[in-house]
This record gives sequence, C-alpha cells and structure tokens, in this order.
Amino acid sequence: MDKKQLLGLLLISALMVAYFIYNKPDEATVKAQQQERARLDSLQRVADSLRLDSLQKQEQQEPQALAEALPDSLLNATDSVSLAKRDSLLSTQNKQQFGAFSAHAQGEAKRFVLENEFLRLEFLSKGARLISAKLKDYQTYHVHFSENSQEALDLIHEAAAFLDLSFYTEGRQINTGDLYFEASPLDAQSLSFKAYAGAPDRYLEWRYFLPKESRMLDFSVHFHNLERVLDPGQADLPLAWSQLAPSQELDVEIERSRTTIYYQTEDESVSRIGRGGANEEEIDESLRWISFKQQFFCNALILNEGLFKRPVTAKAGVPNEEDSTVNMAFLANLSLPYSYQPQEQVSMRWFMGPLHYQTLATYEIGLEDQIDLGYIGIFSWINKYLIIPVFNFFDGLGVGYGLIILLLTLIIKVLLSPLNFKTFVSSAKMRILKPEVDELSKKYKPEEAMKKQQAVMTLYRQAGVNPLAGCLPMLVQMPFLLAMFSFFPSAIELRQQGFLWAEDLSTYDSILALPFNIPFYGSHVSLFTLLMTVTTILYTRMTSGQMQTGANAQQMKIMMYVMPVIFLGVLNNYSSALSYYYFLSNVVSIGITLAIRKFFIDEDKLRAKIEANKQNPKKKSKFMRRLEEAQKAKQQQARQGNAPKNRRGRRQGN
Repeated sequence: MDKKQLLGLLLISALMVAYFIYNKPDEATVKAQQQERARLDSLQRVADSLRLDSLQKQEQQEPQALAEALPDSLLNATDSVSLAKRDSLLSTQNKQQFGAFSAHAQGEAKRFVLENEFLRLEFLSKGARLISAKLKDYQTYHVHFSENSQEALDLIHEAAAFLDLSFYTEGRQINTGDLYFEASPLDAQSLSFKAYAGAPDRYLEWRYFLPKESRMLDFSVHFHNLERVLDPGQADLPLAWSQLAPSQELDVEIERSRTTIYYQTEDESVSRIGRGGANEEEIDESLRWISFKQQFFCNALILNEGLFKRPVTAKAGVPNEEDSTVNMAFLANLSLPYSYQPQEQVSMRWFMGPLHYQTLATYEIGLEDQIDLGYIGIFSWINKYLIIPVFNFFDGLGVGYGLIILLLTLIIKVLLSPLNFKTFVSSAKMRILKPEVDELSKKYKPEEAMKKQQAVMTLYRQAGVNPLAGCLPMLVQMPFLLAMFSFFPSAIELRQQGFLWAEDLSTYDSILALPFNIPFYGSHVSLFTLLMTVTTILYTRMTSGQMQTGANAQQMKIMMYVMPVIFLGVLNNYSSALSYYYFLSNVVSIGITLAIRKFFIDEDKLRAKIEANKQNPKKKSKFMRRLEEAQKAKQQQARQGNAPKNRRGRRQGN
C-alpha cells in the first residue's frame, strides 16, 4: 500500500468518526427512544396475550421456554457431563436475557390467596400478578339463575391479566411479567413478591395488602438499592396494565355498549375514551387514576401520590364478536415515576367492586362519576340529589323494588302536580275553544294562513287563554323522564332483582323469544315495554283533542302516535325497570287526567268564564304584542315580495 492509499484510508476513517460523533443522539433522545421501545414492546406483548385462542393457563404453556432452543442431544442427555453443559447453556442464556435478574428467569408459578369479607384475590408468583378478583357478594347472570351454583363473580380472566413493569439494565429490557418472583406471606392479609438483582440487599418488591373490610387493595412497588442496577436516564418506568373482562350479564351486546375505560386527570375531571366497541385514545394528560369499567363493576388503579405521567395509551376492544363469554379486552400503558434513590417506593390502591354510588362516593376521588347519571347537568343533579336519596331511603326500609319504583313515580307526580293542574286547565280551555278554532280554519283559505293565525290568537286573547300555558309543565317534566333514562339502567341495586314476570329489573323482561331478529326491535318481546307503548298511545289520544286542525296539526298528531312506536323498539332491550317506570307514569297521568276532568274542572264554569272574558278582554301582553308585530312585519315583507317591479327593477311602492 503506497502513501496515497494510506492517506486516503485515514481520511475516510476520520470522516466516518466525525460523522458518528456529530450524529450521536443526546441523553434525552436515548431516553425517549428507550421509553418508546418499551411502550411498543408492552403493547405488542399485551395484544398477543389477548388472543382468544391462547386463553389457557399460562403456567401450562411454558415447558422450559429457554430450553427449546437447545440441541436435542442436550435435551435428551442423561449423563452428568451433558446435564452440566445444558445447565451452563441455560444459565448463559438467562444471563444474556435477564442480566442481574437471571436467577428469576426460571421457576415454578405458585398461587397465593388474599381474602376478606368482600374479595377473594388470587396471585401468581410469575410476574407477581393478580390473576383473579372474585366478588363474594355477586354472581354472573347465568350463575345466579342456574340451579345449585354459588360461584362468585370474577372480574378478571386469568390468562390475560398482566401488570408488567418494564426497565433497562445493562442495555437489556426486563419485563416483570417474565420473572418468577420469590413469594412470601407477610401476614394473613399481606403478600410480598421479590426479584433479587444478584445480591440479597438489591431487589424489586411488589407488596399487596388487603384490609379485612374493604374493596380496596393496597399495592406498592419497592426499589431496594437498584439505583446502580437500572440503566441511567429512566425517569419514568413503563407500566402495562391489561385485562380481559368476562361477561357478567344476560346480554353481552348491551354489556359491551356500557363498557369502557374511565380516567381522572390532574384537574380532577373524569372522562372516558368512548362507550362500547373498539375505542383507543392517546391521553396527553397526567392521570390520578384509571378504571376498566364494565356495566355494573369496575377495576380502578389509583396512584396515592403523584400522577401517572403523560402520555397514557388507553384501549378497549372486543376480541371476538361471536364469543358471548367475553365482554371486553382492556389495555392501559402507564408509567411510574423513578428517581434513583436507594430506597424508593410507589404506592397505589386497587379498587375492585360494584358501581354503587354511595360506596364509590365514600372514597372522595371521583370514582362515582363513572356511573351514568346523565351527561347533561340537570339530569345528573336530579338523580344525585332527589332520585338516589329517595331510592336509598325506601331501600333501607326493606321495601321491594317494584314498590319503590311506584313510590318514586307518585312522589314525582306530586311534586309536579301544581304545574300539571295548569296543563289540564289549559287543555280544557283549548278543548272548549276548539269548535271556534275549527270555524276559523274553514273561514280562511290555505294561502291566508297568516290571517287565520292572527284571528286564532285574537280569539285566545279575548277568551283569556294562553295557548303556551301547557308547554312549561311539559318542559319541566322532561328532565325527570330523561334522568330516569340514565338512572334505572345504571342502578346496580336492581341487578338480579325480580318483580312480577321480570326476573331481573336491570335487563329486559322477555316473555317471548322470537325465532328471528326484527331490525331496531330485537329477537324477544318485553312485556313492560309493550304496556308502556299502549298506555302512551292512550294518554296521547286523551290529550290530543285540543289540537288545532290543518296540515301542520295533522303532521304533529301523526308524530305523536309514531313516537311511542319508535320507543317500543328503543326500549325493548333496555332495563325493564325503566319501561315499568314509564308505564306507571302513564297510568298515573291517565288517572289524574280523568280525576281532574271529573272532580276538579267544570267545563260549564270554564265556558262561562271564557264568555265573560270575551266581553271584557284583557290587555295584550308584551309577548302577544311582539308576536303580532312579528306577524305584521312578515306580512309586509310578503306583500313587498309580491309587488310588481318598475322599469328600474325596484318594487312599486318603495
């Protein structure tokens, strides 16, 4: 090699070294890349675990995973030399994969149980993970209504339950879900899981404590002298939390529509990622807690101090639409703070229980906001400050739920009775004036609709009748009807509680299963929904007599009869308690209407009063004056629009 070639090689080498030095990522970039790689690995890991074809016990699926890569000669070895070689190779592979935690790469997945009055929790030493959360005082729908079965409801499907912490040591990514922890009960209510990093005083510990009378599991992660074991630059350690929720209710489709992920942000506002089906959200906020919420139960992870750092990935989806035993698969990609202290811990709480308003409200962290009480403020207020207190009062007296709903109906009707009375009086007056209104309709041609309207309004003013008097009571009643639309399907107190032919007031009361599916209706017949529809049509017929005639009035009348039929399809799959309430509300309204017409309203006296008012009509109200002014302005515009144009294109008369 001559001098020119040597000089060229040196120059090229110098340029390559300068290039790599210039493009070397800084520490922040390396940290971000590590965290993103850990996040993607966790997502892929959980996605793989949620496949329904692999929902079997994990410990039965792991026949020495590392040994599978060894030669057959070593796997079938019997002599001590070959066995020593095999153990040496396994140890080397474990060291390469798990670094300081290689001693926990293999082991036996042992089960441990913590139990109290409400919960029976089962843990697995592999991954130090919770694999079962049975609620002792609840059962699934099918278990509850089956014979000779007392099996408690389990919130978690074992094979897809993970809570994996990821970190880097010596450039290797370690997932705690791959480690076989050393487990030891601390006492009857506590468990400790430890993974040692090559020395007795260096270890990662997961500790669980279940109080005797609580639905809240205390959970903490302890870092003991790991500040030199974990690679630098990991301020936030990724925590992947995933679960597969078994179906608990009669209709899995309805259950899925009310299942999602809720979370509370730093400003204490509670939100959700969607409702039912596949939903995914990248939450660009730090969180106080996050909850896997089902129809009547939830599984919430709460950070005692600090926040789950942003961003947070939350995902809920249906693994298999055809599998009615599975409700929803959940995934939350979180992160825990870590500051490289010799002794450091992160404390959390884990709520597993019913979506019972009073129970959740006692924790004072907003968990009760997961319950659908109406997303418009007034509906939620009615439920929180009227319906729930009254419901709980009667429930505390041991009154049956069918009777409680009846009492709620009567109380609401009594509260609204003053306004309802005004509605009935206004309806009676409109009914008395209807023949005169019909005469005016005949008098004016269709193109004289404005004149007819003015004449009708003049008649009402002379008779002392306000045609809008019945609108206000209807508007006041509407929030109560819509508040109940949210309350009854969300009330866990009604779950598996029967009344008359309805065996479970929280779901539909099917009296007939159809051999086919009717679009927008379903494949069953709910009797309470039918009764509600019939009584709604009857009440509509009773109260529609005072309606004006004409094309628009006829369309309105048709809509009044079509709406009950639409609600027949909507409510056929809803809570039977809701249909029962609407049915009772209609029956009470029909009874009140008949009673008021017979005992409280004398139409002859009203007619005489109307005639007296015609002789001495009241002054026009501000509203009437404004309405007439608006009508005159509209007539003036119409006349100008129909006026012939002059030669300059302007309307004549301008």
